[in-house]
Amino acid sequence: MMRFASWYRKVSMAFTAIAAVSLAIMIVSTASDTIFRYGINYPIPGVFELNEVLLVVVVFFGITWTQSERGHTRVVILMRRLPIRWAIKLDILCWILCFLFLGILGLQSGKEALASFQIGEFRWGSVQMPIWWAKACVPLGCWMTCIQLLIDIWVDIGRLKGLFPLELPDFSQIGD
Repeated sequence: MMRFASWYRKVSMAFTAIAAVSLAIMIVSTASDTIFRYGINYPIPGVFELNEVLLVVVVFFGITWTQSERGHTRVVILMRRLPIRWAIKLDILCWILCFLFLGILGLQSGKEALASFQIGEFRWGSVQMPIWWAKACVPLGCWMTCIQLLIDIWVDIGRLKGLFPLELPDFSQIGD
């Protein structure tokens, strides 16, 4: 399982790189559009539409890596006051709830993405932008994060069984 987790981390980092490049494109296109719009009174057509769909890539391709880093906002005040075993059990419960939520979101958004692909859906604007591919990024990101959550649950269970150090990774980053 650790080999799979290591391989999967590389996959999630590749998707995060795609998200980072998408964010860079959003920054450059928005800055260019602003310069052209206010500098020579000529906005770049399609920048708004492009950035709308790239935002989906940035968010849903980045959540898996953020989960692997335990970088999502978490309230640990309660967990810091619990015995470590109870804190890990609470962590597992949270990961299970996240898994269920993202699994359902992935299924529903997957149905929507398939319907969008079948009709060749696009967004009207100054440029007609196909959006079916952006809709497909939502379930992909959800399901990838579900896999990462299963890895996190497995690691936390391993902690309870003594296979890994009995600690919560983000406790060391919090000052007293």
